[in-house]
Amino acid sequence: MNLIIKDNYDEMSKATGDFVIDYINKKADTLLCIAGGETPYGLFKYLIEASKNGKVDFSKCKFVGLDEWVGLGRETRGSCQETLYNNFFDLLPIKEEQICFFNGLAENLESECKRVDKFISDNGNIDLMVLGIGMNGHIGFNEPNVPLDTYCHVVDLDPITKDVSVKYFDEALDVKQGISLGMKTINESDTILLMANEERKAEIVRKTVNEEKTPLVPSSLLKDFPKLYFFLDKAAASKL
Repeated sequence: MNLIIKDNYDEMSKATGDFVIDYINKKADTLLCIAGGETPYGLFKYLIEASKNGKVDFSKCKFVGLDEWVGLGRETRGSCQETLYNNFFDLLPIKEEQICFFNGLAENLESECKRVDKFISDNGNIDLMVLGIGMNGHIGFNEPNVPLDTYCHVVDLDPITKDVSVKYFDEALDVKQGISLGMKTINESDTILLMANEERKAEIVRKTVNEEKTPLVPSSLLKDFPKLYFFLDKAAASKL
């Protein structure tokens, strides 16, 4: 694990963005997965600006979504799809066919999992994953006690995840499940970037970095991944 600790959120976002830009400049056809949620907002802005200024070219990249709330679609503010499209995809000069994203409204979720699995395998597995960490250590919707041998799958959400979900939506939604890339998918990627900021993440960061690997803290399962880079601001790193 490579720890990169920056003074504040903006510096952390910039450092993560510079890594992404450097990776894509070396591999133009990168298959990229970037998490939704609040943590990557600064990264989105940095990459969009870099694209406008000609510092990075996304035209040959492919993008795959990390996860989605079951029962929510792009029209729901706070859904993963809405977050990625409104804050990133729609602001880049890329085409819809470059993107594969879970449809949380799909009638057959098993078929949806297979569709995304096939997109990834057809493109040679994910090159670069940019992930946040949940308050309970979840990665995507891989919740505590996650199985390690799964590709895309449907997950019953942990109570902590359901409690935290209210901050994303305009109104309280009764979300019970998520659909997500699995830990096997994640572990077959080439390079993983983890991001965490703010003091409220300091305890789960400490467990991830300093304690033994355990399925109870899914983020800890990545600590021995050979190309893992953990980007933190000082507040999130305060308990290390």
